[in-house]
Amino acid sequence: MKVNPIIPILFLAFFIFACSSRPSYVLSEKKMEKVLYDVYLAEAEINTDYAAFSSDSVRKQELLNSVLKKHKITEAVLDTSLVWYSGHLDKYFKIHENLNKRYTQASEKLKNIEETTTKSNINPDHLILPVEKERFLLRSSDLLHNAYIFEADTTLSRYGGVYELQFNALGLSASLHPVATLCVQCRDTTFVKRDTINQNGLFISSIDIPQGKQARKLYGSIYFPETYSQMMVFIHNFTLSYSFRSQSEKKLTKE
Repeated sequence: MKVNPIIPILFLAFFIFACSSRPSYVLSEKKMEKVLYDVYLAEAEINTDYAAFSSDSVRKQELLNSVLKKHKITEAVLDTSLVWYSGHLDKYFKIHENLNKRYTQASEKLKNIEETTTKSNINPDHLILPVEKERFLLRSSDLLHNAYIFEADTTLSRYGGVYELQFNALGLSASLHPVATLCVQCRDTTFVKRDTINQNGLFISSIDIPQGKQARKLYGSIYFPETYSQMMVFIHNFTLSYSFRSQSEKKLTKE
């Protein structure tokens, strides 16, 4: 019996395709890259504050769970995907090559921010104000009346200017929309700005104070209208800052 030579070739091609084809229960390369990016950031945070995390395994797990919640996956899905990609090293190496590029870009961006911050602290027209914590976890059990309260750890006495709140959030779900309130207390009045935090990532809010008003105190809160037992939100790069010139003066200068 004569065998058609094309059949073995087709069988081999099918076998190769079947072995390399990604199962539906495995995360796509793009999704895997996004998940691993945040997982490695969380692990970096754990290593940075190792003393605190090593003695609190629950806190460590909650931080990792916040990453899973952000990407709407389970730990089992992540583990299964890691196993599959470890058997397909070409795809695994490609993901890590992309991650290295992203980390390099993030590192350069952070370096630029640090250089800008250093210059701003020398420049009296723009100051980074001291705060109690620059990174922290927000859980329902840790919140007093569903709110995290913050305050600039310094005495204010300047007239006018722009006061700004900035941070990065991780772990917010589609139904979790906290409200950030920024307050600048002056001698005879208090200026208040409220903004809803609708998504993970960078959040910025600011208040422009008239030149005739002297600030005495800068404070605020992150309030959760609703909380639940499994809630975990990670806040990092939390900063409060002051700029001497008002927004309107900046516009006039540019024009």
